[in-house]
Amino acid sequence: MTDLPNPLSHAYLLTGGSGESRAALIQRMTAAYLCQGERPPCGRCAPCRKAAAGVHPDVWRTAPAPDKREITVDQIRALRADAYVRPNEGRRKVYIIDPADAMNPAAQNALLKVLEEGPAYAAFLLSAAQPGLLLDTVRSRCEPLCLPPEEAPPDPELLERGAALAALLLEGDELACAQALVELELQKPKGEQLSALLGEAENQASRRLAQDPRRGARVLRALKACRENAVYRPSAGHTLGWLLAELFQS
Repeated sequence: MTDLPNPLSHAYLLTGGSGESRAALIQRMTAAYLCQGERPPCGRCAPCRKAAAGVHPDVWRTAPAPDKREITVDQIRALRADAYVRPNEGRRKVYIIDPADAMNPAAQNALLKVLEEGPAYAAFLLSAAQPGLLLDTVRSRCEPLCLPPEEAPPDPELLERGAALAALLLEGDELACAQALVELELQKPKGEQLSALLGEAENQASRRLAQDPRRGARVLRALKACRENAVYRPSAGHTLGWLLAELFQS
């Protein structure tokens, strides 16, 4: 769980991660702005519960209209006007713009003044997958919060094929390995697909190294040579040929 800055600034630009992870952090930060507990966000007080349920009257969300791709200048003007109306219940009002990179240039320019000179009780949370689409003047008025990239879940098919290739290289004879690699070449895998497969085979082979340390070390050395040669962007045939030669060289 991401630790929240203390004290919170008046405006943040959240980038990185995924849309879901940024939205989750925005929800926590929204609750923290509004929380009445001792250690915000406590998650138990009425403002925290309302923020979690999406019903707090001092939270304003801005996104493109259902039939639009952009956040328009009229939407930001409405936000700006509301920002000068004091909070309904608490000490703060929170304005969430997600995705902020959907604001057109006119909307971004309309936001600048309230970002810089808005009332002290107004807080702004902007989420952007492509922050480069935002004006420098918008970005400079927000504290940056960049979430770490999220790892993609493992591909079950890749795991299965990598394990099968590792088993073949560890246990098969030269003919069986050659036939399997020729079949793989005929599938014409793209460079990144072949690289991912060989990388997974290397992972799987390293886990089974204790079964046959001598053969396993040769397999890992062969797969490592293929990865190093990949910088030259060879064809699948060349790559698999290197793998065979490295594995069964005398």
